[in-house]
Amino acid sequence: MAVTRRGFLTGSAGAAALMGLGACSSVHSGGAGASSSSSSGSTQSQGAKASQSSGKVSGTLTFAVWAGTGEQKGFEYAVQQFQKKNPGATVKLKIAAYDGFFSNIDRGIQAGTAPDIFRVDYTTFGKYAKNGVLLDVSPYLASSEVKQFLPALWNAITYNGTPYGVPHQTDTTCIVYNKQAFKQAGITSVPSTLASAWSWDEFSQVATKLRKSLPSNKFPFAYDWTQAGAFRWLSWLYEAGGTLLSSDLKKCALPSAAGTKAMDYTKSFFTNKWVPASNTIKTSTYSDNFFLAQTVPMSFVGDFLVPEIADPKKGYKGGDWGATFMPRDKQGADDLGGNAMVATKNTKNPDLAGAFLRFLVQEDIMKYFCEQAVELPTLQSLASEKLKYAYRPDVVTICAESAKTISPTIVKESTVPAFADINTVLQDQLELAFHGQSTSATLSAISSKVNQTLTS
Repeated sequence: MAVTRRGFLTGSAGAAALMGLGACSSVHSGGAGASSSSSSGSTQSQGAKASQSSGKVSGTLTFAVWAGTGEQKGFEYAVQQFQKKNPGATVKLKIAAYDGFFSNIDRGIQAGTAPDIFRVDYTTFGKYAKNGVLLDVSPYLASSEVKQFLPALWNAITYNGTPYGVPHQTDTTCIVYNKQAFKQAGITSVPSTLASAWSWDEFSQVATKLRKSLPSNKFPFAYDWTQAGAFRWLSWLYEAGGTLLSSDLKKCALPSAAGTKAMDYTKSFFTNKWVPASNTIKTSTYSDNFFLAQTVPMSFVGDFLVPEIADPKKGYKGGDWGATFMPRDKQGADDLGGNAMVATKNTKNPDLAGAFLRFLVQEDIMKYFCEQAVELPTLQSLASEKLKYAYRPDVVTICAESAKTISPTIVKESTVPAFADINTVLQDQLELAFHGQSTSATLSAISSKVNQTLTS
């Protein structure tokens, strides 16, 4: 399966509690690009220790992540291989749930007990980079190595021109659906190409047919804007032709005809009973949970959820299922998801941390991780290579193709330093909107609060 993101991305600009947690996994990846404030990494000093890090290193690191089934397998493999190549090094992998992950990281940083290395979604990265708590990795990567990354993703881990981590993987959203349920509802055609993706009107027709064919305790679909994934709602804004921010990224541009259209349309998901009443922003039930429980025959999910859905023992038991593209209005749009790996500035062994970060993004290690996790790579060499995905390569094809709808505007807006705070604003206000707050009041509140975050 060829991952063809290159065309888009090269053109785009209490920690103690955490460290003690066992392997309780969360399958919900965090988000889109985070908070680079510069389009070019600091490469003049890069590589000062890169040659050293290619040699043997020793010491002990703590490595904290959240992980789904395939991701955990990829992380365990990376740790095993790193320790094998560096007999004097020990990496203690700690897997925790995504919910509460960063609260524990924050407490650990304040207490001086944070893990040496941790996983961070691009939307949250900026908070840590801006506060100066991350290790500058420029000494550990040569400029030639930096050039191997897809530029937009390298930019996502830079702040004021300095890299504070490595871009590990990316993901996008697609729609999974039950084929038998579609047949029973009289839905005979499902888009198989990006060009034929449903329009909003066509998607409404699909949802209406499903609503008529389903019992009252089941619903046509579930969306994936839950909790920290609230930013994924912005795809509908972009599809309507709108933007979150002004062209100079200094002011909120949401109050607009496009903003009103996107808000009204997504609020109709509830009034039309197309989604479960509990499928709100701050619920603890994610879109894949609704699908796995067969509460819905269709769901918006990230490709990182495919291993859980496709797992023969614990996965979807509702019958044959397939995948298709996000709907489109004036244009198609998707979200820039994925995660980086960072080290804390106060790590006691920065050289070991730098070496391990560098190892995580070696081509063979990244390839194995992405194949097991069913996610998309950040290295240019892998972006055009056929990867042997462990589960449903046909679904990954949909997700990789969807990446073409992620515009430079989406990337720039998703990587402003304040994006983590903006995402919190979206969580709060979308929750109110879906519980009755008017569209105009919601757009006005989001605009006011986003403007505050941009100037704070």
